[in-house]
Amino acid sequence: MHKKIIYLLTGMALALGALSARAQTATVATIPEGMMLFTLTGGTTNYLSLPLTNNVTYTSSVSAVTGNTISVADTPAPFTTSLTAPGSPYFVKFLSGSETGRVMLITANTDDSLTLDTTDNSNQTVSLTTSGFSVAVGDTFEIFPGDTLASMFGTNTTQNPLLLHGSTSTLTADTVSIYVPALFHWQSYYFNTTSGCWEMGHSSANANNTILYPYGTLAVNRRLNETTATTLVLTGRVAEVPILTKTTGSNSVVYGSTGYPADTTLSQFQLGPSWVTGTSVLTADTVSIWDSALDRFNTYYQEPDSTWRSSTDATTDQSNLVISGGNSVAFMQRAAVSGAPSFLTSSLPYSLN
Repeated sequence: MHKKIIYLLTGMALALGALSARAQTATVATIPEGMMLFTLTGGTTNYLSLPLTNNVTYTSSVSAVTGNTISVADTPAPFTTSLTAPGSPYFVKFLSGSETGRVMLITANTDDSLTLDTTDNSNQTVSLTTSGFSVAVGDTFEIFPGDTLASMFGTNTTQNPLLLHGSTSTLTADTVSIYVPALFHWQSYYFNTTSGCWEMGHSSANANNTILYPYGTLAVNRRLNETTATTLVLTGRVAEVPILTKTTGSNSVVYGSTGYPADTTLSQFQLGPSWVTGTSVLTADTVSIWDSALDRFNTYYQEPDSTWRSSTDATTDQSNLVISGGNSVAFMQRAAVSGAPSFLTSSLPYSLN
């Protein structure tokens, strides 16, 4: 069910390769599949995003909608089993309509309806029937399985080997940190070799089923004494529609990605009418991009003429700056936003025709 994970002990660079092109149902285009390689080096914090998703298990169109549910008219009913079992999360992505590119966790289901997490993993709810941003009957969507800490990074078994170095505490183990928008902070996890499961720092609870949200970002910290680089190889499908990123504004930072495995430029961001431009990084909304060479996030803002500037250089146009596929991106909006204005997007950096 989950994306194929391959573990290689080598220092390969980030790469994307087309593996195949598989025709889906008539509701989606022919979507290419590929792989990405992330080199996780010792003694560093490696920021990466998850722009490839698992294969679609179902596509359909909406027959009815409420504030947090959608229904389908398929016969026989397609949802004969739970789509919310621990360790097996499923997500809905809208492919048409006002909410194209919105991705939400399925929190419950019947044999013909789906209940969705309309917080989008944030502290703010946006109803499916929001005025001007409503899901409509006939809008198309797909369902695909997600991943967890255990499915992506292993459980130290023969069937599911551990990718990172486990230990008895966060002081000696590699850690995976997940940004939680609802809490506005990072949560760090490590594999406890004594208990045989993933745990959050300062907690003994089994965290194997912790969800890794599609298109989200991770920070993988490897210990200084680990001199051999480990490569995480992800395979999956590229996004077929522009992906929406949920924000809440009020100077809160949301760590995410461009949503795509291919390179993107700053000029391809289409952040919407709520995005505030300005003549200074102190007054404008900002985009920060992880720079692995300098081990930091570099911050950029957009001028009123739509060109981009660096926080350290207000004169040079950075609109053509390339954001590598799979890199981590942080968005910060100064004003409070809600509803449709809280979703940001960027244009697809490739064509599916």
